[in-house]
Amino acid sequence: MNPGTTRIILPPPQPHRPRGSRVPRWVWGVVVIVALTCGAWGGWHFGTAGRGGPPGSVVTSGNPPAEAAKADEQIAVKISDARQAVASGDWLAARRLFEEVRDIDPDNPDALASLPLIDRRLDEARGTVRVDATPAGTLVRLGSMKEQPAPAIFTGVPFGEHDLVVTLEGHDPVTRTVVVASEEPLVLSDIALVRSSGQIEVVSEPRGAEFKVVRTRESEPEELVEIGKTPAKIERLDPGEYQVFMSVAGFPEQSQIVRVEHNRNTSVSAVFAKGGINLTSDPAGAEVWIAPADDGKAKARKAGVTPVSVADLPAGRHLLELRYADWPPIRRTVEVAAGSTQDLEFAWERSLVSFTSDPPGAEVYLDDRRVGRGREVTPFQIEMPEGDYRFRAVHAKLGAVEETLYVGSDSGDSASAANAVNFRFPYGSITLESRPPGAAVVSAGMPMGRTPLTLAVVPPGDYTFELSKEQHRAATVSGKVEPGGALHFDATLTYDPAPVTSRNFKNGLGREMVWIGELKGWAGAYEVTQEEYERLGGANPSYFKAPNHPVDSVNWFEAVKFCESLNAHEQALGTLPSGYRYRLPTDEEWGKLVGGQKLDGAISSLFERQKSTAPVGSLAPNEYGLYDVRGNVWEWVSDWYSQTIVTRIQKDGATPNPEWVGTDRKVLRGGAWNRSGQFDLAVGNRMGASPSSKDRYDVGFRVVLMRD
Repeated sequence: MNPGTTRIILPPPQPHRPRGSRVPRWVWGVVVIVALTCGAWGGWHFGTAGRGGPPGSVVTSGNPPAEAAKADEQIAVKISDARQAVASGDWLAARRLFEEVRDIDPDNPDALASLPLIDRRLDEARGTVRVDATPAGTLVRLGSMKEQPAPAIFTGVPFGEHDLVVTLEGHDPVTRTVVVASEEPLVLSDIALVRSSGQIEVVSEPRGAEFKVVRTRESEPEELVEIGKTPAKIERLDPGEYQVFMSVAGFPEQSQIVRVEHNRNTSVSAVFAKGGINLTSDPAGAEVWIAPADDGKAKARKAGVTPVSVADLPAGRHLLELRYADWPPIRRTVEVAAGSTQDLEFAWERSLVSFTSDPPGAEVYLDDRRVGRGREVTPFQIEMPEGDYRFRAVHAKLGAVEETLYVGSDSGDSASAANAVNFRFPYGSITLESRPPGAAVVSAGMPMGRTPLTLAVVPPGDYTFELSKEQHRAATVSGKVEPGGALHFDATLTYDPAPVTSRNFKNGLGREMVWIGELKGWAGAYEVTQEEYERLGGANPSYFKAPNHPVDSVNWFEAVKFCESLNAHEQALGTLPSGYRYRLPTDEEWGKLVGGQKLDGAISSLFERQKSTAPVGSLAPNEYGLYDVRGNVWEWVSDWYSQTIVTRIQKDGATPNPEWVGTDRKVLRGGAWNRSGQFDLAVGNRMGASPSSKDRYDVGFRVVLMRD
């Protein structure tokens, strides 16, 4: 081997990139040159001495000299090329060339000296790879290094071959082999991903079915892609999962999930065919309801009443339900064949069932449906299909009880007896009597009737009843009713003539007292008459004497004395309510009980001149039922004519007389038969008179019954 041909030239200087303890590239160049020089010298020295040939020659036992010369020439060329690869920094090429030299001459000293050094250099060498790709969002993966979005820069890439994969959803991936053979950055900028696409062909029989194509993800709708009618071809679809729906009027909707792949044609087809069924039932008259068996959202439709023919049914499975009265329905799944009609028969095995209860009058239910035609109560009979049943009977007063029964086939009297249900309710009875009879009975706030009263059917439990009768003290009775037992109550009510609050009543003089809720007391329906006054007061002071006319010419003290006599009289009769007493009304009370009484309902001389008082109650009452609150005679009240009265008169829009304040005058209200002026007859007007005045033939009074 010629030593001059074995010199290796160092590669051009590279930019220095510090990396820990890495050996600089110039050092590696010197080391390799020294290794080549040593190898060349060794080859010359030992080759000449040992084999007698020229340095670097390949002497193989048995090889002709011509072949040896040719091998020497190949080795020289490859070593020269390897030297140039080292000089240019192409260490991979240098390694490959030296490997080829070893293949020719396994003992070649140049290869043996250089390969270990080149391998160490390659182990340490790293490169940089930059990948630019479109469109945006592209992901780049180089060998086993971490995936990056484009533009991607991979540093520290070992020298050698690496798989480059560029991907983006909806696009065809790009795969390349990248060779890193230099520390100079390797830039790949010509990568452009092409969008993937496929197509779906939609066909149906018959043609013209409506369709829609929906993009899905994990079987969930994501985006509506296309709607139309078959046949149709939807092109340029992104690869992925799609759901295709097709429908024809009168048929259940069909759907398929398909997958679109790049450059693939996917076909979806549906067949809409029809058939029919003829249905009969025993007994006839059953309602037929039909729904598609494979469409859980479809509602059943009524197809008719047996016997019935149902044509134009979509081919496929259908749910049939036959309903008859309140019988358990018959349900079947039938397969309708395209282009044919099949005959179907259905029958209920049935028997006559008797329903009774103790007490009678119960409604009977099966599940939530009332047995019978919706109006029967026990006892009654109906025909029912054979089978096991749990019936529930509901009684309006006693609640519900349940019974089970197996309804067998009808076969004589024994079967009829077996097909019977008797509901037994637990109950008892209550009888209530009173002396005197006619007492109102109330339990838990509910009126029950009047004595004598029999409650023939009551649930077991504790009962309390209140018995009341007018002018009698109420009584309370209680007891417990056992199942099958009977309670009897006989109450004695004590007579109590005292009036009841909130109700009108007639007092001991026979005059009606009217309850005024706002005052929480009673007012006399009429002014005190001459007849009433004579009964308690003795003499009759009236100028216009007539029993049913109001008493007149009575002074304030005599009116008060009458009230005291009336209290004593009523108390003796037992008709004076406890805590109440008769008296003259106050001015404020009179202002409320006058109500909305108008002058056209008053005995006065406003419209035509009157000659005397009139019988009490001659004209209509006010809204409370009080007569003559305006007109006929002035009515004494208990108040003195004071500044308070003056203020009230002004507030009511009338004209007061301040000179009467502080004088010995009591207040009179309501006007009289002989008054014709609006001033005198005004509701807000008050007359003032001495309480001892006896010469007033236009003055009387009215009593009220109020709490003390």
